[in-house]
Amino acid sequence: MTAIRAVCLLLLASAAAAQDRPSEGDLFGKPAEQEKPAPSPSAAQPAPGESPKPEPPAAEPGAEARLLRSLGRTEDPLKIGGLLYLRSVLSAREHTPPSQWPLVVPTVTDVYLDVRPSDRVRGFVLGRMLFDPTLTSATVLVPGTTRPPNPEVLLDQLWINFDVERTAFVTLGRQNVKWGVGHFWNPTDYLHAVRRDPLAVFDERTGTTMARVNVPWEARGWNFSPVAVFEPLVTQPTTTFLSSQVEPGGGGTTTAQPATPSNQLAAVGVGGRAEILLGTWELGLDGVAQRGIRPRFGIDLSGGIWELDVRGELALRTSSDVPLYRGTLASFARYEPTGIRPMVVGGADWSHKYSDQDTFTIGVEYFYNSNGYSYDERSLYPVLIVNNAFTPFYLGRHYAGAYLRLPKPGSWNRHDFTFSVLANLSDRSAVTRLDWSMTLLTYLVVEGHLQGHLGTNGGEFRLGVDIPPTATTPAVFLGAPIVDVGLAVRVNL
Repeated sequence: MTAIRAVCLLLLASAAAAQDRPSEGDLFGKPAEQEKPAPSPSAAQPAPGESPKPEPPAAEPGAEARLLRSLGRTEDPLKIGGLLYLRSVLSAREHTPPSQWPLVVPTVTDVYLDVRPSDRVRGFVLGRMLFDPTLTSATVLVPGTTRPPNPEVLLDQLWINFDVERTAFVTLGRQNVKWGVGHFWNPTDYLHAVRRDPLAVFDERTGTTMARVNVPWEARGWNFSPVAVFEPLVTQPTTTFLSSQVEPGGGGTTTAQPATPSNQLAAVGVGGRAEILLGTWELGLDGVAQRGIRPRFGIDLSGGIWELDVRGELALRTSSDVPLYRGTLASFARYEPTGIRPMVVGGADWSHKYSDQDTFTIGVEYFYNSNGYSYDERSLYPVLIVNNAFTPFYLGRHYAGAYLRLPKPGSWNRHDFTFSVLANLSDRSAVTRLDWSMTLLTYLVVEGHLQGHLGTNGGEFRLGVDIPPTATTPAVFLGAPIVDVGLAVRVNL
């Protein structure tokens, strides 16, 4: 009996503790309690000569019901997690002894808090720290680039999500929103100010502060998403082809000055996206406008043709994301583009099941960039480096890419392989890459990659740096890249 009493007291104490947390009705409002109907006279008064009958006691809920109710009320709505990502990259370069090959050890630490007090409200915050022990004050930087803090602490995401009458879904704060359907190239990804590295396993770009509303039309399978952007979308990428030698985490940014200060109402950008289902095809229409940049519009389409998954993007604008130059290295000048400057992406994927449990996927993609440089203009690349206008994978006028993905082939159920080839058809240079990953101990992932640089010397993917010294800057020399070898360990928390 003593043990039974102890268990009952424990259950009752748990239920009492659960009442300290407000219920969903307290959070979102509940209807006013209705008045109980007045008892009839015959029921309220005992018959003459009879003593009043006591009310029967209310039925006590069973112990199992009380326990389930208590557990449901005390469930922890806060989740904590993150990522530890330790990487190393060794780059072999021409005309450079092995002892001087660049070695970087960029690490990423992510920590997030995910709170869900109910199924209609959610809050999320993700902080990131980048650190590279090889980046010291003695590290030589390319003129025109700035050294980021080391370690560098960034805010990736910070948002609150809730619904309005379960019809519109609102997300407020810093968030990652990607537009477009391209595999390697995404010219319509307007809500990110920095271009994604198509060969990177981990996307280190941080989010953008905005207010976004998703309004689905379930009957048609359509979705509409108006947005208001509260920070400038004019941030430009730095010299990212050299970032592995000068910056932790493989990249950094430098911010161009917007035409209007970002703390004024006139600086708020507006845009939106519509996703329209047309049979088995999905059409996307989007656009964004903000003072300081010219309006940008995009169209993307994806669907299936036989066994092929086909996709395409069209970006329309009348400007360039970075300064453009023409001429030669000895005589060059900056210029502004005129008219509509389109970017076009087209690609297809094909997946094949070659055994009961194994598949492979082959994909190809083409990219046209009207603001890109031709073969004869590749001599301007050093000018672009110094002026923070060198944008890898968006530098040439014509690109082509292909990839082969083998997830868990045969009996290698812990391994994934991806082979990629990207070529700048304009300057006739290319990069090939083999990525491998293996999962160990459930949470531990070991990764490796081997990357080769091919094609014309002086092209985008075979570009060296030879900048003579000036009165204020030292000389910088980096031979053209030949091979990059990387090894990484990742733990998801």
